[in-house]
Amino acid sequence: MSQAPQYAEDDSALPDRAGMHTRLPKAGSPAEFGLRVSRQFAQCRRKGEQLALLWLQIELPARPDGSLSPAERDNLIQTVSLRLRNRVRSADEVVHMGEHCFAVLLVAAGAPEAEIVEQRLRQALRGAYGVDGQLMQVGVRLATAVFPQAGRNGAELAEAARANLPAAGGD
Repeated sequence: MSQAPQYAEDDSALPDRAGMHTRLPKAGSPAEFGLRVSRQFAQCRRKGEQLALLWLQIELPARPDGSLSPAERDNLIQTVSLRLRNRVRSADEVVHMGEHCFAVLLVAAGAPEAEIVEQRLRQALRGAYGVDGQLMQVGVRLATAVFPQAGRNGAELAEAARANLPAAGGD
């Protein structure tokens, strides 16, 4: 049985992928996400391993006029997604879900590892982003669900994690 890469509490142990400028894969629904990650679930079943899923919802900044332009929103989400991708292992799958949500499938990870990653991401993702020459603040809400306890497939796990999200502003 091979040993999975471990999560370290120290960010210096993370691989440097700062030059990565690709868009994350997208899934429009938990069911579509489930199809996308079905291979990882089959592999976990064969090996008797766990998977953890982190669901992240980005709280976009409020402006006095009440909104961001579509270009500002897209650039901000792209910047957040790059920071997110650079804060998890290369073996983990990050999928952009809907307008401002992300699902992170933590391969060969259970609840303790997911808690470490959740704390790291909470610190790394909320705060200031330089986008289009402006400094923008975002908030983040995170929740976790672990396979097989919270769901037997990707869609069930995504729904369980979404249901665990704290109320807006309660991060």
